[in-house]
Amino acid sequence: MRIQSEAAASGTYGGRFTGAVEFEMLQEAEADGRPDVARVRFIDGAVTNWHRHPGGQHLLLVEGHGRIGTDADGEVEVAPGAFVAAPAGERHYHGAARGRSATWVSITFGTTRWEDVAPGGA
Repeated sequence: MRIQSEAAASGTYGGRFTGAVEFEMLQEAEADGRPDVARVRFIDGAVTNWHRHPGGQHLLLVEGHGRIGTDADGEVEVAPGAFVAAPAGERHYHGAARGRSATWVSITFGTTRWEDVAPGGA
């Protein structure tokens, strides 16, 4: 068993976010088919760029007010406790509601395919 209260936080993650973000990798995938687990705090409306995951992504909003967007559904605001299951290959973004902060736990399956495009109005 491994118990981890906090991981080393990074203020950047390859330029994949708009705004200020604190990124903590809690567990990197040990092998293909295993997920990465991270805790990400989005500050004052920050969001990810558009991206996809070949095996999908699970998101749990643990604190604050978040937003998530897809091509099909547009942008949706969510409250703490919201669980989001992004299916394999779905183009999406996520982060904090405008003017708010949000902390998500993300479980990501497969190597993220990032776009160099931020969501409109981010």
